[in-house]
Amino acid sequence: MLELFRKDQPIGYILLLIYTLLLRIPAFIGETNWTPLASSAFSDLVYNAIGYTTITAQIVGTLLIFFHAVLINIMMNENRITRENTLFPGLLYILVQTIIPDFNYLTPALLANTFVLLALMNISSSYKNNARSGEVFNAGIFIGIAMLFDFSYIVFVICGFIGFLIVRSFKFIERLQYLIGFVIPTFLGATYYFWMGHLKDFFLMFSSNISWLDWAANVNTVLYIKIGVLFFLFLFVLFNYNNYGRKNNVHAMRKVDVMLWFMIFPLITFLFQSNIRLDHALIVTVPLGALLGFSLLNIQNKMMAEMVHLVLISISLLFQYILL
Repeated sequence: MLELFRKDQPIGYILLLIYTLLLRIPAFIGETNWTPLASSAFSDLVYNAIGYTTITAQIVGTLLIFFHAVLINIMMNENRITRENTLFPGLLYILVQTIIPDFNYLTPALLANTFVLLALMNISSSYKNNARSGEVFNAGIFIGIAMLFDFSYIVFVICGFIGFLIVRSFKFIERLQYLIGFVIPTFLGATYYFWMGHLKDFFLMFSSNISWLDWAANVNTVLYIKIGVLFFLFLFVLFNYNNYGRKNNVHAMRKVDVMLWFMIFPLITFLFQSNIRLDHALIVTVPLGALLGFSLLNIQNKMMAEMVHLVLISISLLFQYILL
């Protein structure tokens, strides 16, 4: 199956969409009693328009996952992060995004990941344009928007700052532009809520999202198995770090380092985000899925790569239909 996605071809994107739909079937036929445990300014606007678990919300979530996969492939291929143009990063992102039932909803994190990915794309492409700072400003705006979908995404303002330090000469004036871009969405969001007469509610959403070690999930054996699977994928990516540098230039490795920062540093949000559930792990799925696809591409034995992919699909089906 993997050979269908090894090359970056137009037909591959059609197959990616079908792949996404097949793995997202449980989202349309499963339980629909999920609700977000924390309020956020922009997510609430989306939920007020289409609901949490309506068929419309599930369609939007499915299309978002596919859209993310397409953007991940564009980012990885245009920046030559992998040795060859491939659809593996987007493919594995889809698989990670659907591997456990807790991810099968239109969560604030899924919405926010759209803008984290756009910020990553701007950071990755900015090394070509040291004389211009449009990407710097844009990345700040996108991270600011992501924070308004899910408050814990505020940590990405630090990741973005470090990312620019890694890939380019990050001048003082550009640092100011980055921070101004980050603040603008909050200013505009506050203006809208003020116009609607709910400015106080807007600021309360920030404080209501902060709580120390506030775990809201039901602790049981299945939960530990799910955490174990995600932890294994995390370690698999980290242990493959040295393989990412094989035959890659220094610019490609810098972008890999940026993605690792975007994957590792957000783990601190599990300490202070209120009402933590397993779906909060979506905060790392963009870099995790992209680098997992890179890892799979580096496996020389194609049969072994197929086996790894098959095992991950089997785990997904096991969780979706049996362990729930």
